[in-house]
Amino acid sequence: MATGQDRANVVASGFLTLLASQIGTRLVTFIINLLIARHLSPEAYGLSSVQFHLLTTTALFISREGFRRGCLRFGGADADGADKDHSSDADSSRAKDAKKGAAGTGSKDSSSKHGSGIDNRAVLRVAWLVVPLGVVVTAAVCGLAIWRHDVAVAAAGAGGYTATAGSAGGDAGHVAVPYYREAVLLHGLAALVELAAEPFYILASVHLMFGARVGVEFASTLVKSLVTLGLLSLPSLAPALLRRLGLALEGAAAPAGSAATAAGLPPALVFSAAQLALAAVALVGYGVVGWRLLRADKRTGARSWLSRWTPQELRVLGTSAVFTLQAVEKLALAEGSKVVLATMQSAVNQGVYGLVSNLGSLVVRTLFQPLEEAAFAAFSAWGAEASPATATAAAPAAGTGVQGSAGGVAAAAGGKEEQARAKAVEAEAAQRRLAPLAAALGPMVKAVCVLGLAAAAFGPAYAYTLLRLVYGTRWSETEAPAVLAAYSVYVLLLSLNGIGEAFVHAVLDARGLQASNALLLLFTAVHLAACVGLVGRLGALGLVAADGANMVLRIAYSAWCIRRFFRPLPSFSLRRDLLPSATTLAAFAIAACASGVSNYVFLVAPGTDGSTPQRLFLRRVAPHVAVAFGLLAVVSGVMLRAERATLRQVVEMRRRRGREGEPGVATTTSKKED
Repeated sequence: MATGQDRANVVASGFLTLLASQIGTRLVTFIINLLIARHLSPEAYGLSSVQFHLLTTTALFISREGFRRGCLRFGGADADGADKDHSSDADSSRAKDAKKGAAGTGSKDSSSKHGSGIDNRAVLRVAWLVVPLGVVVTAAVCGLAIWRHDVAVAAAGAGGYTATAGSAGGDAGHVAVPYYREAVLLHGLAALVELAAEPFYILASVHLMFGARVGVEFASTLVKSLVTLGLLSLPSLAPALLRRLGLALEGAAAPAGSAATAAGLPPALVFSAAQLALAAVALVGYGVVGWRLLRADKRTGARSWLSRWTPQELRVLGTSAVFTLQAVEKLALAEGSKVVLATMQSAVNQGVYGLVSNLGSLVVRTLFQPLEEAAFAAFSAWGAEASPATATAAAPAAGTGVQGSAGGVAAAAGGKEEQARAKAVEAEAAQRRLAPLAAALGPMVKAVCVLGLAAAAFGPAYAYTLLRLVYGTRWSETEAPAVLAAYSVYVLLLSLNGIGEAFVHAVLDARGLQASNALLLLFTAVHLAACVGLVGRLGALGLVAADGANMVLRIAYSAWCIRRFFRPLPSFSLRRDLLPSATTLAAFAIAACASGVSNYVFLVAPGTDGSTPQRLFLRRVAPHVAVAFGLLAVVSGVMLRAERATLRQVVEMRRRRGREGEPGVATTTSKKED
């Protein structure tokens, strides 16, 4: 059975694997999406990044998130001992397989070390339920989207006008989007195709196959971006083919002033085709991964696909159901603000927020998400082992209590001594069990906090510069710079909340998850109320403010849960163990002030705006950017001195991971665990 330190090593290895993929993927897709944004108006960009994003995210997140998290419990203690309910022969076989896996090289993939005792059929028997649930959820979401659009257009028509997708003002709900119904149905089909691959994705996650996931995610994201760019560029690349498509669409041509691409293809259909391409690649990729895992499964005494469900499978199914309910609440928290934006704001404001959220969350998706996924996968398996270990440790204390009450005064005194010794043993066992987890969690929280601090310190002063250089005056002269500045501070809150919730949800039991769900429901209500009040007054900027208030509440709850979880560890401190040093915090605060002064001196005071010639703008912005590089160098030097202990801890985790990949070390570890 893997120890807490083993989990930390898996986190370090898995995070670096996912990080390398995310950097490569985001770098390529960022360049492609930059070209896409230059082809689209803010209205069309909002259609993709807000409305269709809500449609796809809602269908997929509700259908699969609970199973993604719940099925990771197959990788915990149950993977080594739950099959005792079925067959002692299967247990013996699994123990032999585990020893063979530990004695092998074990360095090619995380699954070779941690997946040897996993019953693939048991995982798939639970995971396939994603598909029927997804059919129901996707049908409901698509039907609701079409109904809402038709009602809004009918109401606008009754008022004597019909806005088009190119209208800059008015309620976004009154916009008549060309081919909206067809696009919604195609997005629903893409969601079902992607959900068909989900059981194999879950199987790969249970085996901690980060490398396989990296390849599939990179390929699918790249194909989606290339298809979008190719279809948007189609008029210049293939005029003859576009003319044929134009003839096919001639009977239902987009209305004048719509946000269709030049010469004909409506953006709604372009986005739908790209989403279908992503789903197809994901299905093929994860299908191959799942087939390889099933083919390599040499377990003896495996159950039939149609046999009765085991207690382990029922426990995982119950946990998945709890996580699914929690996913609904988290979706409302994460995307409820976009629903308010799509309902109350114009298509232009939707596009501005869509661009800023995609650009601002680039750091979140590239750096934070891989670490959260790797941490949740490793800590979920550890959380499944925590309850049995705690119960075993508590057993001696219970026995001594009964024994003490049965004797006389002398026996009672002896019983008290036994109780004290038992409590001391229990406390020592708890500290041994929790110390590696605290040692692993600390560097992760500090790492994401440093990245969030960098975004908060430099983002507000360089938001306008970034938008002007990358996207041009078409976007820099809108509300986008102010929204991006606020979003930069919001990234700091996202960083702290993401890793905190990943750890808390991984180690909570079913009762704790239910309590968490109840609080998330309360946070959802507060968040939506803040969205309605702030979006109406401040637009997209109010949306970021409401999201920030929501993050503060969730961070506070996660911090309380983490402190309570590590309560048996007296040396643990939230401030000392999870946050950067005071020197690092002061360095970032000074850098934020200095970058703000630089922005005022070089850009604001000279009156830089959209009318400023590009050559003059570049001359003004050059020293401003140079200041940023200088400040980054100074802050990095300060951190290297102030965070030496954390850096040594990370290096040691990587070295231990490398030693465990050697055959001799793996064999020794296996013997110790036996």
